[in-house]
Amino acid sequence: MNWVLVGLLFPLWVGWCSYFIQYASLVYVSRRRFAPPPSYPPVSILKPMAGYDDDLVENLESHLALDYPGGFEILIGVRDTTDPAYRVAKDFAEKHAARGVRLVLQEGEPGLNPKVNQLITLTRHAKHDLICVTDANVRVPTHYLREHAAVLAVPHVGLSTNAFAGVEEESLGAALENMTHASFAAASISTGEALRANQIVGKSLVVSKATLEKVGGWGDVIDLLAEDQRIGRRLAKLHIRTLACPTFVQNVQRKRTVEAFWDRYARWAMIRFLIVPGYWLEPMLTPSVFAAAVVAWHPVPWTWALFAATLLASAIFTDACARVVRGKGIALKYLVLFPLRDLLLIGAWFRGQTLRTIDWRGNVLKVGRDTRLTRVKAAPERLPVTSPAAPPRPPS
Repeated sequence: MNWVLVGLLFPLWVGWCSYFIQYASLVYVSRRRFAPPPSYPPVSILKPMAGYDDDLVENLESHLALDYPGGFEILIGVRDTTDPAYRVAKDFAEKHAARGVRLVLQEGEPGLNPKVNQLITLTRHAKHDLICVTDANVRVPTHYLREHAAVLAVPHVGLSTNAFAGVEEESLGAALENMTHASFAAASISTGEALRANQIVGKSLVVSKATLEKVGGWGDVIDLLAEDQRIGRRLAKLHIRTLACPTFVQNVQRKRTVEAFWDRYARWAMIRFLIVPGYWLEPMLTPSVFAAAVVAWHPVPWTWALFAATLLASAIFTDACARVVRGKGIALKYLVLFPLRDLLLIGAWFRGQTLRTIDWRGNVLKVGRDTRLTRVKAAPERLPVTSPAAPPRPPS
């Protein structure tokens, strides 16, 4: 018996099975429904920003359009007036001040995680006990807060979150990222959700200040790269559940380079190697690579047919996941390039095993055990922003 061939076929079989499990989990999460809550508490929406994200103004406007009977305020945070997003945030806050929109500049710099630094200030200024955190590149539907209120009304649930779908790709790097968001990130999160795992997606979450304090508050994670994972574990120890909403929020990514895609997933692989036991098994979720290895080791008609079938299954899986999480598939011109995506993901997985230094917004940081950060090199001083207006939105 050719044991090498058997060794290659086994992870290939695991990958095929994972497609069915992950897709079923996506459908399960997207279709479950929750009863209306007994009340709709007021919410403080916190929007930490750093740089000018794609469709920034449109993303902010989606929060203003929320249909929520409990009332809400929006606190936009930037580190200081030198941030490229400052002028846009200031203009937006002034324009909609009557609707509860405020601009809040970061107060101090207590830790090395820049997002957490902003969240400490924003939470301090939030009027309401219930806080919602969404990243600057997140766009939400009108029922977003209603859904979170319903999920938080479920017994023993203390934090609600959302998986996310990449949308609006206009470059190869953005397309690779958005198809991976659907078939890797959202699919993995949904699988964990189906298995009742406590997990948090930092891009979109709602939690009360009281619950946050039970796990040490933002101050407990100021020097961690994976702050959301630490909070999720602390909640689990207290037997407080997290639960994902059925809606997949939109993560707008129009322009992105292939290099940026590689960098992001190498960093994510590093994080998972540091906090997820058994993460070395993750390549089994990429069966196209093992199918190619089978052909390379034993190039006969049936292995070539298996390789072709695996490529077709991978393409169908990727497109099907995208249709679930964002309502439409991946353009064919990008979808046919998924083998390139798979090769880059495997390369990022290898890179993540040794990567321990990152450049985060100009700060060079070393990442240690449990993703604890130490500074290697501080970011250079930035000049104040002089641009009077936001960059124009690219033509559609």
